[in-house]
Amino acid sequence: MIVIYVFTLKVKFIMLNIFFLISLISKEGTRDFYEILNLKHDCVQREIENSYRALSKKYHPDKNKNNPQAIDKFNDINDAYAVLRDFNKRRVYDLWGESGVHIYEAPKNSAEFNPLHPAGQEDDSVTQVRNKGKTIRIIYPVDLINFHTGKNYPLHVTRRTMCRCPEAGFSCEKCRGRPTVQENVTLNLVVEKGCEEGTIVLFENAGDVSEVNSPGDIEVTIVSKKHPLFTRKGSDLHMNLEITLREALLGFTRTVKGIDGSDIIISHDGPLSCDDIIRIKEKGLAKYLYPGEFGDVIVHPQISWPKNLSQEKKNELVKVLSQKV
Repeated sequence: MIVIYVFTLKVKFIMLNIFFLISLISKEGTRDFYEILNLKHDCVQREIENSYRALSKKYHPDKNKNNPQAIDKFNDINDAYAVLRDFNKRRVYDLWGESGVHIYEAPKNSAEFNPLHPAGQEDDSVTQVRNKGKTIRIIYPVDLINFHTGKNYPLHVTRRTMCRCPEAGFSCEKCRGRPTVQENVTLNLVVEKGCEEGTIVLFENAGDVSEVNSPGDIEVTIVSKKHPLFTRKGSDLHMNLEITLREALLGFTRTVKGIDGSDIIISHDGPLSCDDIIRIKEKGLAKYLYPGEFGDVIVHPQISWPKNLSQEKKNELVKVLSQKV
């Protein structure tokens, strides 16, 4: 009797799941959350966040008090964001639409009758997410001038993503029944004006994903490419300048091209030692978070000593250097 009772419960549970799924498939969602947020279906987390901020600000009720349509739009934006920002809900929505999300959000005490809830199907990969996926780490070299001016770069990344086919009971040429497929995506890497060497830009939830892990992050470390003249230290630019012994003793004036292509005049009067530096104010890189402020160019003179001196030249030098100044 106990065996028959347990078997009957299992049959009822399976039939109830089938009923839920059939009713779910038969209901087409009335709202396209991706369209509401002006997003593509393969958008990443940062794009969702940015679009939500812009649209919620535009259609906020405080700015549209006499526009009921804007208020409805604002509510749609919040509903779309609540689903797409949540990895599990987004996966359910992609497969079953908005009605699937409603079933997924059913109260916990009815979880055993919910085919889309973790407790309702213990092995269901739609909802069983245990750990965050692996972080993809990238070193991205940038021209020194673009630290000075700022620039956006298209960042091409290869990552693993879920294929919808296995979850729906199908397979395609890309996945061949496997849960994940490889895809190429292009992200917008923003190098801000004056940003520091080694700045890390984090693309949250844009990395690899699997049937048991939520999306990992993509971590991009920005470094400067080697420059033919300058070496960066903070917002200062250091450079070596070769000068003759005559220039080291008597002074000199030189002109070099700065990081932005403008002329930098380097001038010095009187003797220079090997350890002396020449500082050119505010000709370095733009300072991050300090608009209108710049670092310095620091010149390290490299004295070119004569390799061969005739006896006559040596005698002349001895005579000159022996005199009291």
